[in-house]
Amino acid sequence: MFEKDYTIYGKHATYLKFLAKKNSQDDQSSDNSSAANLFERYIDVYMNAAVFGLLYNRTAKRDSASNDRARIYADAFIKEREDCIFLYRMVMLLDKSSDLTPEERVDRAFRYDTQPEKEKEFHQNMDIFHDYVRGGIEEMYEQFTDGCHTRDDYLEKTYGVMTTFKKELEGISYADELAKLIKNPI
Repeated sequence: MFEKDYTIYGKHATYLKFLAKKNSQDDQSSDNSSAANLFERYIDVYMNAAVFGLLYNRTAKRDSASNDRARIYADAFIKEREDCIFLYRMVMLLDKSSDLTPEERVDRAFRYDTQPEKEKEFHQNMDIFHDYVRGGIEEMYEQFTDGCHTRDDYLEKTYGVMTTFKKELEGISYADELAKLIKNPI
């Protein structure tokens, strides 16, 4: 898990490239002067998008309307593997798209990736996780770029979004959500 390259397609790739400064040497030659460049790397957008997708309950299927692609390389995943695994497990625990018991949520978050007989379910769970990532990319793109035209506009908008985000989080206790999940009788 999180050991191989991952490619994002279509509008999600376009949005990711717009939000990030760079990915690797293959992006050095492209003109990125009109991009927001709010994140340093593609992997930073990817990880933040998982959080935004989950918190805003936003998912999106793979877009194939355009040929645009953005690749997150294995070396970036390896450096951020523990954080990516943590995000995956949180999404699997807190995803409410299916009616699973608390025990089933724990199984899919902590066991399916280690059990060879659950490989099919694990791949389905990764698809769910990536749906949240794509939904989060859309959410971030919309929130961070609405009405912006200059670098200062993007920075000011980012500050506003993050301030609002902080206030929203203060009203939501994910610790309480997890406690309910754990205490709920099976």
